[in-house]
Amino acid sequence: MSMGLMLLFNRIFPPPPAPPQPPAAAGAADKGQAKPEAEANGKAADQAKDAAKPVAPAGPLPEVAAASTPTQYVTLGSLDINSDFRMLVTLTNAGAAVRRVEMASSRFRDQHDWSGYLGELELKDTRGGVQVQVVGAGTPAANATSQGKPAPIAPGDVIVGIGNPQTVETKSVDDFRRALAATEPGKDLVLQVRQGEAPAQSREIHLVRKPLAVLRPELENYTMRDVPVPADFLDRPSFLMALAALDGNSLTKDEAGKRLANLLETGNWELTAHDASSATFRRVLPELKFEITKQYKLVQAPAEERNNPIYPAYHLELTVELKNVGEKQRTVAYRLDGPTGMPLEGWWYARKISQRWGGGGLRDVAVRFAGSAEISLDDALIAKGKVDPMGDGQALAYAGVDGQYFSAMMIPDIKALDEVWFETTEAVVIGPTPPPTELAYTNVTNRMTRKSVDLAAGASLKDDYKIFIGPKRPNLLAQYYPANDPNYSLKDLLYYGWPIFGAVARAMLAVLHFFYSIVGNYGIAIVMLTVLVRGCMFPISFRQTQNMAKIQALKPEMDRINEKYKNDMQKKSQATQDLYRKHKINPLGGCLPVFLQLPVFIGLYRALLIDVELRQSPLFGSGVRWCSNLAAPDMLWNWSGIMPDFVNRAQGFFGLGPYLNVLPLITVTLFLVTQKMAMPEPTNEQAVMQQKMMKYMTMFMGLLFYKVASGLCLYFIASSLWGIAERKLLPKAKPADGSIAAASPGSGKTGDGGAKPGSNGSPTSKQSAKPKKKK
Repeated sequence: MSMGLMLLFNRIFPPPPAPPQPPAAAGAADKGQAKPEAEANGKAADQAKDAAKPVAPAGPLPEVAAASTPTQYVTLGSLDINSDFRMLVTLTNAGAAVRRVEMASSRFRDQHDWSGYLGELELKDTRGGVQVQVVGAGTPAANATSQGKPAPIAPGDVIVGIGNPQTVETKSVDDFRRALAATEPGKDLVLQVRQGEAPAQSREIHLVRKPLAVLRPELENYTMRDVPVPADFLDRPSFLMALAALDGNSLTKDEAGKRLANLLETGNWELTAHDASSATFRRVLPELKFEITKQYKLVQAPAEERNNPIYPAYHLELTVELKNVGEKQRTVAYRLDGPTGMPLEGWWYARKISQRWGGGGLRDVAVRFAGSAEISLDDALIAKGKVDPMGDGQALAYAGVDGQYFSAMMIPDIKALDEVWFETTEAVVIGPTPPPTELAYTNVTNRMTRKSVDLAAGASLKDDYKIFIGPKRPNLLAQYYPANDPNYSLKDLLYYGWPIFGAVARAMLAVLHFFYSIVGNYGIAIVMLTVLVRGCMFPISFRQTQNMAKIQALKPEMDRINEKYKNDMQKKSQATQDLYRKHKINPLGGCLPVFLQLPVFIGLYRALLIDVELRQSPLFGSGVRWCSNLAAPDMLWNWSGIMPDFVNRAQGFFGLGPYLNVLPLITVTLFLVTQKMAMPEPTNEQAVMQQKMMKYMTMFMGLLFYKVASGLCLYFIASSLWGIAERKLLPKAKPADGSIAAASPGSGKTGDGGAKPGSNGSPTSKQSAKPKKKK
């Protein structure tokens, strides 16, 4: 019943409306407000002034030739938990973009794929097997051995089979993936690997749990949901850039500009420098007399901070440079896309707290400008085309994609909060828009269009960005902000809803973290939290138990009133109220504990939806998959093979998802037991019907929260068991005045002349034997 009230409360009282969006961008009229970091013979101020002057439109855009550089992949960082890196970043020279970002910490593992992991090798089909294109540091593939000696797999190697001797022939990438899907973490895998034309040799690899990829190819999100890939699907990586304007001409709509954008976003750039922590890509456009450079640098944590989870080493530093290599002044602007392909983790059960009515998307665009509050734009709203470009002369503090437990945010390296870099900041859909029933799965990102800047011959425009990619830990997010102003930190990404529920949620988290520091298990910590809450409420719940005992003892009198006034509802109500008043019974007393616990329920519910520390926290240990994530359903058994599609898709009222969850069933069963213990025996058909309705409502509520977090179910189970113990073990309360009428319905006598009830509501043997005094 409490859970039903909580869900009803969330529907009736949505979160407060979000702060108003910044006004739509004013367009070209604001160009003169830009303060670019241009370099032209040391005269940056003069160039900023020149940028405000109108530039005569140039002629048609010259045809730009496609690059002939082959496709390359490189990595930054490491997955080794003992290294100074917090992540492994895979880059591609196709668009000079980020293809994948994997978390190194063992606290952040993939919650959907539990097969063995050897590393993302970007395999491609080749003659006789599959060819490795990249191997990340710290991955099992990089730590492979041969006859007990290190023999890492390297780019260019061809995997021809699995087993020693070969048991599975690998002819395609699909063959290899199917074979790998049948493996388990902690097991050893033997691969047959060929280098060049030499005979294949064995490589032994120790498989591990797959790390969480905060950014990934969107194709993997389709595969995870087991849905067909759209025919026009194009998998775009993160942080692509293109020219937006050149010499007064907008390049965003005309066909020549679109072709140029396609060359920059999908064509292969030249990799000019690379080491363990940085990579530099260059694209020369001789037809346009421009040279574009993108440099990525992954920040490391110092050795003494290696084990500090909130040290700010969860970011890339991106530098974008446009250089005028011609002999005359040019005006140029670029556009830069944000992160794409954030995981649809928990796609069938996850729910994100939104600033608007209803829940947010699994990945929303978050934007904040100077002088404005942070706004979160739901992916469904973006997919419907209801979000206008933003900006209007305001400096951008940050923009990016916000998930449930992880975010990827771009922070421009502005020196002051009045430094305006961008003409517009948009929330855009990447790739095809899903059908209306699946808009929550839309792949969205932010797109920033730079203000036009005049560049003299040989001058450059150089912009720096800090890109946070990591967990939403409050103390970590608080360390990322623009222009040295902590008032604009990423901590505002954590949204708990109404202030009262936010305060309760934070209090619940503080208590849970305290208990966890003692016992080291969040499941036990939740039980301890339940004991604390029910212990504090014991005086109230004890009175409730006494109240119910009095009501049950008054059943004969209630029957008499119902029979006497069955045709007069007003007199029946008045007689009932008089009876309750006489025996000091509060008929609403049973509701008080429910409403007192309601903020606790909602606070814990939202804590499980928000706190990344509760994600991946198991009930019994990481070796047991059942209830391995207290922030998710318990997932006892995958029944997708026998259930209809509408159930597995988790859409609609009966969309339960692909797993059988047992904790909600146990919770509802205990609700029914508690309900039966609290209700008196029905005395008429109306009471029978009311109790049946209550039972059906309880079962209905079981469907409502079938997909809630197992940690919340654990709280309900512990709370229900406490309540049952109270009713079973505590003595029945006697009426305050020492008398409750317990005469038979036919005696016609009530009041003080009746016998005092015993523990079961009937007269005690001692009272029955005592003769009455004569008057």
